[in-house]
Amino acid sequence: MAWLRTRRLDTRQLLHAEHRPHVPRGYAGLVWGALLVAILASGFAGWYWMRQGDQHQAQQRIAELEARNQELTEALERERLQVNEEKANRDQLMRRIDAMSAQIKQLKTEQAFYRQQKPGK
Repeated sequence: MAWLRTRRLDTRQLLHAEHRPHVPRGYAGLVWGALLVAILASGFAGWYWMRQGDQHQAQQRIAELEARNQELTEALERERLQVNEEKANRDQLMRRIDAMSAQIKQLKTEQAFYRQQKPGK
């Protein structure tokens, strides 16, 4: 390999020259930028994935709650129908009791009348 020849600098030139650390120019900035973009993209993808998972769980929970709500609504409707049926039965029985009470009263009145008409007294 052939080395470039450099001339030897004297002390005066070294004192007046600017001394800066050598930073290799090239694709280092591009590599760091690409790495930063990759990190940000993976972070965003992870956040989006977690958010989608949360939304899926929330939608699943909403569906479960809606199904449970429907079951409870149907159970409530069945209970209301049963209560209405029991009320109708109770009202019908009360009417029958009233009618039978009136009939018993009438029969007692007739019995008292026939006892008074009995010839042995």
